Amino acid sequence: MKAKRVLAMAVTAMTAAVCIGASVQAPATAATKYKLLWSQEFNNTKVSRPDPKVWDYDLTDGYGWGNSEQEYYTNYTSNVKIDGKGHLVINALRLSETSPILDHCFACTYTSARLKTAKLLGFRYGRMIARMKLPTDTGTWPAFWMLGASLANGGTWPESGELDIVETRGSAPNVVHGTVHGPGYSGGNGRGSTFYAPNPVSNGYHTYGVDWLPNKIVWTFDGQPYFTMTPADTGGNRYVFNQEFFLILNLAMGGEFPGDTDPAVKSATLNVDWIRYYSINGQGKVFKH
Repeated sequence: MKAKRVLAMAVTAMTAAVCIGASVQAPATAATKYKLLWSQEFNNTKVSRPDPKVWDYDLTDGYGWGNSEQEYYTNYTSNVKIDGKGHLVINALRLSETSPILDHCFACTYTSARLKTAKLLGFRYGRMIARMKLPTDTGTWPAFWMLGASLANGGTWPESGELDIVETRGSAPNVVHGTVHGPGYSGGNGRGSTFYAPNPVSNGYHTYGVDWLPNKIVWTFDGQPYFTMTPADTGGNRYVFNQEFFLILNLAMGGEFPGDTDPAVKSATLNVDWIRYYSINGQGKVFKH
């Protein structure tokens, strides 16, 4: 009888300990909530131009762009269009030796396109992501990126901030780059990292994105995070990524980043299946101008 009472007391004590232990466990982390705020699906059934309420064009004027690039940006449908098959297409096309463009852009060897949402749409925080197939021809430089909205209103670079969601270069067809530029950390001193894809990115469509929150940016490739940026990574310089940015999509040819183009490359194509922008746990805003 005594032994049974001791055993019962021991079982009761063990049960109480388990209950107490369970009561002090950390609560489960709430699932991250994403809400679609804006998208471009490019599902027009006919060949058409990008939506003028969303996209404007950066056009080459005079001697071309910086970085020793070799493209002449146009708004020609031969260079940029919605193809009627569910894609936005940017084509870089080699200029003929008799093109009148060469009369005022001596460094240009291709026409291409550069789209922007400046003064039309802006974004702050949230998930910005695109499904794209990028070219890897020698000298190609496709980019999906953002600039601080202040730049479109008299601000200066790099003080306005630059957020490169993805850049690639044809000489390294498996390498994906994510970078930021700001005051004191721009150009070759930009802060970023690379992701090594298992195959050339031109082999198929992949998703390229950032999860952008106050004081934190995370880059992803096909949903896999590969780099995180916070104010601690600016080397003591000013962090400029808690403000509105606008979106840019372009295909550059040649320049300091990808190197010279191959004369044998007559054309290169950037295909965009969709672009989507989500809030993250309520963080994210679209600005319409």
